[in-house]
Amino acid sequence: MPLRVVISAGEVSGDQHLGRVVESLRRLRPDAEVRGMGGPGCRAAGAELVVDCYKSGTAMGFLEIFRSLRGIFSSFSSMRGLIRQWKPQLVILVDYPDFNLRLAKVAREEGAKVLYYIPPKVWAWRSGRVERIRERVDHVATIFPFEAPWFRERGYQPVSYVGHPLTDQVREPGGPGQRGGDLLFMPGSRKFEIERMLVPMLKAFQRFRRERPGLRATVMLADNMSEAWARDQAAAAVSAETLQAIDWKKGHGIEEMRKARAAILKSGTCNLEGAIAGLPFVCVYSGTLLAKMIVSTFVRLKEYSPVNVMKPGTVRELIRVKHDEEELERELSRIYEEGPVRQKMIEDLGQVRDELFSFQHSTGDMDTVAGRVADLAAQLGAAQGRGAA
Repeated sequence: MPLRVVISAGEVSGDQHLGRVVESLRRLRPDAEVRGMGGPGCRAAGAELVVDCYKSGTAMGFLEIFRSLRGIFSSFSSMRGLIRQWKPQLVILVDYPDFNLRLAKVAREEGAKVLYYIPPKVWAWRSGRVERIRERVDHVATIFPFEAPWFRERGYQPVSYVGHPLTDQVREPGGPGQRGGDLLFMPGSRKFEIERMLVPMLKAFQRFRRERPGLRATVMLADNMSEAWARDQAAAAVSAETLQAIDWKKGHGIEEMRKARAAILKSGTCNLEGAIAGLPFVCVYSGTLLAKMIVSTFVRLKEYSPVNVMKPGTVRELIRVKHDEEELERELSRIYEEGPVRQKMIEDLGQVRDELFSFQHSTGDMDTVAGRVADLAAQLGAAQGRGAA
């Protein structure tokens, strides 16, 4: 009997991570049929997309979600219909918690097993969601070493630490390459992030190069972002001379990180890439005033960068409603010039990198994160198939 699998990834990074899992799963179970929500990564791995997450209006951020509600409701309706009509044995969820926890309830009602890869950050806020996970999720696959003990301490036992997916992409830590003197900017993968963070980044660069006229910078854009649109945002904010000193690139930024001397990075997974590359950086984020009030009230974390979650105090975080280019320039100067601040950050980033690559196999002999998740998925699917029989 073929293994029917529904997948759900609501964002760019989730699509990339889940695509590698689907590829590994189809090697383990050539009979697997995979359908659901994802993007190019999942489609390239052989999944049939019912919802394209790049086009469906999925979003992040409180007001951004309200603006995208029609697309989100439509996506959920399509996914709910797929589960109810196709009757999969297994549903694999990746991140995107509010959407996916509701989808997990549908899956459980229809008798499917549920594997949650990259679960909600319940250790940071809304820890009560552990109860929903207990009721709706058969197994959790975590990507940070501290997450599995956290779940177990709260009575949720079916949890495995599988390692961080970045280690699949890089495979060897490597560390910094041949450093140049240029800067790197990564403003995010969503339109509102570009709108809020690209301009202050480039204004800070314009100020920073006044005393360094030969300095250049690279802006890394996500694959789903229009370079022409981003360039228009930049052209309205900085001089033509500054624009000529900027290179625009897409794709994974790890190699660019290994060449740059310093960076400003949007808070997120790219911070861990910076740690792997040994790149000193400033972590930034910009949301609405409402979002900032909600986060400051309900989120237990004092630091938000994944790097600082693993090793507190490693990088400077600037979480602002509106970024000030003078402040960004000052922070760049602290990590650009040789000195104790830059050296300590490089040492701390090295410790984070070492921890990311210190994984000890705990779910079989699969040698990649995607393979370990696929192994868990295959085991759950087989168990469900036996139960149905």
